[in-house]
Amino acid sequence: MAAKNASFRVGMFVIAAIVAMLALVFFLSGSALHPGIKYETYFQESVQGLDIGTAVKYRGVTIGAITEIGLVTAEYPPPSGAFKNEKVYQQVVVRFQVDPRKIGTDVNIRAAISHGLRVQIAPQGITGLAYLELTFVPPAQYPVQEVPWHPDSVVLPSIPSTLTQVQDAVTQILSSFSKVDLGKVVDQITQLTAALDQEVTTGDAHQAMAHANTLLGNLNTQMQAANLPGTTAAVRNLVDGAQTRQIISQLNQTTQQLNKVSAQMPALIAATQSTVNQASETTADLQSQMLPILQNLQAATQSLNALTQQLRRNPSQVLLGAQPPPEGQ
Repeated sequence: MAAKNASFRVGMFVIAAIVAMLALVFFLSGSALHPGIKYETYFQESVQGLDIGTAVKYRGVTIGAITEIGLVTAEYPPPSGAFKNEKVYQQVVVRFQVDPRKIGTDVNIRAAISHGLRVQIAPQGITGLAYLELTFVPPAQYPVQEVPWHPDSVVLPSIPSTLTQVQDAVTQILSSFSKVDLGKVVDQITQLTAALDQEVTTGDAHQAMAHANTLLGNLNTQMQAANLPGTTAAVRNLVDGAQTRQIISQLNQTTQQLNKVSAQMPALIAATQSTVNQASETTADLQSQMLPILQNLQAATQSLNALTQQLRRNPSQVLLGAQPPPEGQ
């Protein structure tokens, strides 16, 4: 009986120690002191690689973790069975929590969504695992999806993963190929090949190639007749000749003399300007002195003109004097 009581006490002690250790870990992790902000999102694609506790990252920084994954039809049952065929009820709901210490307490999530904040499934290496990546995209390209139910948490819109986008693009390309008439394309390629072959063998292209060959032959003959190596050697000898070096030396001397003359030009210009100023002052003085003389000459000229006219009208009056007035006056 005593052994059974001792075993019972030991078992209770071990259980209490385990509970205390779990409580300590939970307390040190900060989950109790800093509860996360709850969000949810919906995916049309497979969520393979996601699980409870999978990280939620923003540009590589872990800001939260997934807390729940389920189907929309189970979380938000449609009002009737007919609605199950709609795509909106064929989605997967993923709920996650974000640590407010990582993103700040004053973040306006509604404004961020309007500016293009979206959730995307991102692969984690080649292991097949994945995580949730928050990113910003053009909001017009990925509009917010409207849902007919009332979500339990704030909804962050999702966008297709990169792999899904590639698969969709490949599917569209293959669909476009399936609409192409391959037989008609092959016939057009065959006709084009035949036309090209005809042009190269007997058509205008063949004639153009023949003319080009003739032109190249004539050009080769002209080059050989021109003796380009001899001409090049003559030009080199002319450049390296004594006469060329003498001309270059004379050009250098002329350049030095021009530099000296250019250096003296400012003083010469200043002296010329001073001479012009003095000439202007002398001209002004001569003009002031000649003005009275010119005025006297003008008056004398006017008197001489009057005398000349009087001589022409009555020369005797000028020579003999004026006639006496009549009697009685």
